[in-house]
Amino acid sequence: MQISISRVVTTGRLCLFGALAILLAVGGCSKRSTTGKNTIRLGWQPPWANQGQLVAILKKTDLLAQEGVTVEFIPFTFGGPMVEAAAANRLDVAFAGEQPVLNLISRNPDWRIVARMVRYRSAVVVPPSSPLQKFEDLKGKTVATAIGSTTHRDLVRILAERDLEGQVNIVSLDQAEHAGVIERGGSETWGENAGIATYDPTIAAGVASGKARILYAWPSPGLVAAQKNVVEHHRASLEAFLRAYRRSYVRYAAASNEANRWYSSESRLPLTDEQYAEIAEFEPNMKAKSESDVQIAVTDEIVTQTKNNAAVAFKLGILKSQPDIDALTVRDLIRP
Repeated sequence: MQISISRVVTTGRLCLFGALAILLAVGGCSKRSTTGKNTIRLGWQPPWANQGQLVAILKKTDLLAQEGVTVEFIPFTFGGPMVEAAAANRLDVAFAGEQPVLNLISRNPDWRIVARMVRYRSAVVVPPSSPLQKFEDLKGKTVATAIGSTTHRDLVRILAERDLEGQVNIVSLDQAEHAGVIERGGSETWGENAGIATYDPTIAAGVASGKARILYAWPSPGLVAAQKNVVEHHRASLEAFLRAYRRSYVRYAAASNEANRWYSSESRLPLTDEQYAEIAEFEPNMKAKSESDVQIAVTDEIVTQTKNNAAVAFKLGILKSQPDIDALTVRDLIRP
């Protein structure tokens, strides 16, 4: 399968990374935290709902203060650049899709899987008047995606499952650029791209505006990763952070409209509460009534799923080595 890195675009205050070097945004992605041992440098992704709502809640409420931990929020456009920053010791914790976490732990054994993240919608979207009607119609076409993301991994896997490996040209397009390309694009193609493999809220925004339609959709998993040093030497702070993160789900489920407004202000991709509710249907914690209902622990099922997906990514050449998921997962940080 041909994969070409076409471009990486600097957008606002997001931290972006080129193919050969890490480009630091002003004031972000510091090499070392200067605000004390209880400060956690958290990598997160403004273009990604529902993760964005949870981050907005952590920013806007006192959940972190209640736990006595502070967070330096460092934004990225998608998981690939976040992996580069984490591998360079510029992050302590990362909210990421499953594949970027696998990329990270396979190249840097000093990182650990510590919790589950949101379950979200990925899809190949096409222009509204595209002649493509089913997934197999992508044969011979070009599809843009954020290379290294879970959506990218799943797209490659699905192509292989459908006997289309090597028959679809995949090019890299920064996740933050997906919405702009869709908005500016034509009714049948988006330049050279017949479709874009992306995730919410870009999917929901494109469909809502009438600029895109879903060709094929699937659920994608997310994970929370933390540095081994943080796990071993700042365990209390990490546990406190994870307690606040868990409670952010309770706040999100109880006051989703407020969280949506906060997130829309940050992401600049405004959607209606109904559209955000459609996105949130993929996440079971949105039904939580209390903290005990929220499941962020890494369960046996999640470990098995992660192993299977790592094997797929290794077989497809996305991973250069297959990580030992059992050895690189910490499962005792989250109390019942």
